[in-house]
Amino acid sequence: MAGSSVVLMSGGIESAALLYHWRSSASRLHPLYINYGQKGATMEERACDKLCQHLDLQLGRINMSSVGEEFRALQQPAKSFVPLPHRNLVILALGASYACQVGSRVIALALNKDDLGSYSSSSQSFLDSFRATAATLKPSLTLVAPLSHLTKAQVVTFGNHLGVPFADTYSCMVGRPRHCGQCHQCKLRRQAFAHISIEEPPGFYEQ
Repeated sequence: MAGSSVVLMSGGIESAALLYHWRSSASRLHPLYINYGQKGATMEERACDKLCQHLDLQLGRINMSSVGEEFRALQQPAKSFVPLPHRNLVILALGASYACQVGSRVIALALNKDDLGSYSSSSQSFLDSFRATAATLKPSLTLVAPLSHLTKAQVVTFGNHLGVPFADTYSCMVGRPRHCGQCHQCKLRRQAFAHISIEEPPGFYEQ
């Protein structure tokens, strides 16, 4: 993708693979991390920093953790890992504003095929709707999800070929220094690596 692009970062496998892929094809990349009060925010941001340092890129940051904490206060504890309902709606809206500020016309969201439709703000209809809305802005913006045709395991394979340092990525929802190994995202990560027979570093998971 030629030109200037904002890459929405989570510190996880998909955004890392997308960043490495586009590093060689976009003239200017603007990685952006948004803290919305998720439990893993500190470790996610640290992972984003490491990935950007590897590629000599500057990480943009938006801290709206206080908003997430307000929402968390209204939730049951079991749902407190991700406090913001419809978070992609908020993240994409902020990404659009950020893109205008840095002079980008493209926003890249690192969804994989398994994520697509797993919740309402990752559905194809939602993405199509937001894409259409972004196109009406002045200047118009383009939303892309370049990895949405790949499963998580395929993204790992793709990223491995690109030299992505997956040991520096972070996927855990709990937010501990080491991946817990038991939360939903940890289990998906482990399954993806096991599926393609790639081992992660010893001690990467707590259990």
